[in-house]
Amino acid sequence: MITCTLGDKKYTIDFISGRALREMEPAAKMYAKIVNISNAAVRGEAVPETEQISIPEAMDVMVKWFCLVFGNQFTPDELLDKYPVDRLMHDMALTLMAVQAQTTSILSEFPTKAAQTEVSTQTTET
Repeated sequence: MITCTLGDKKYTIDFISGRALREMEPAAKMYAKIVNISNAAVRGEAVPETEQISIPEAMDVMVKWFCLVFGNQFTPDELLDKYPVDRLMHDMALTLMAVQAQTTSILSEFPTKAAQTEVSTQTTET
């Protein structure tokens, strides 16, 4: 079972359906554009005008697909209003990659938890 908690509501699906794979092309293409633009920026390269995308455009495509993954039990607006921003794009990309690789069994709960790093403090005695 895979769950997605938005505010005080929890949505569940038993599995990710074949429709998510069939309908993933726009999201996969958009994610590839995002990655290419990010890589170009890291390299200090200019992105051609024809390959530039707006944040709303990119998010709308990805959010619509993520809602489809959950059987449209929630709307894009509900997702955008109630999903933590620091996990949103990461979780959609994770889901996209899991569906593409057909490894959806790794998915269980959304929003995912960020990896915790343990910070140890050492005291020194003088």
